[in-house]
Amino acid sequence: MLITFLALCMLAAVLFTLWGVVWGLSFRQKIKPQLALVQSLKTTLHLQGHGDVPLEPGVLLNSLWEHLPKADCQSGECGGCKLKLRQGQVTWIREPQAQVDRSCEILACSCEAVVGQSLVCEALPS
Repeated sequence: MLITFLALCMLAAVLFTLWGVVWGLSFRQKIKPQLALVQSLKTTLHLQGHGDVPLEPGVLLNSLWEHLPKADCQSGECGGCKLKLRQGQVTWIREPQAQVDRSCEILACSCEAVVGQSLVCEALPS
């Protein structure tokens, strides 16, 4: 009786293990397209003369502090974070106070990268 009980317990353990493996494989197949989508939405930032810059969440200035030493105000007034946008798109999160040609210039303190865009920028004199 005890041997039968132990045999049934071992059989149940093997079946649960196999079920877990099969479920894990099916789950991996379900999330694989989502992982590919996330990788395709990766946003990159290249600052000419400085190379690729790791992109931090929020405004672009969060990623560019060390490359823009004259960016003092953080509110769009001084123009110290002015960049020429060579490639890509940004979203303006506040209206700039400094003089900016919005067709080709951005303020790093006032813009966020559009998800999935590759940004190429050039620092401008303030």
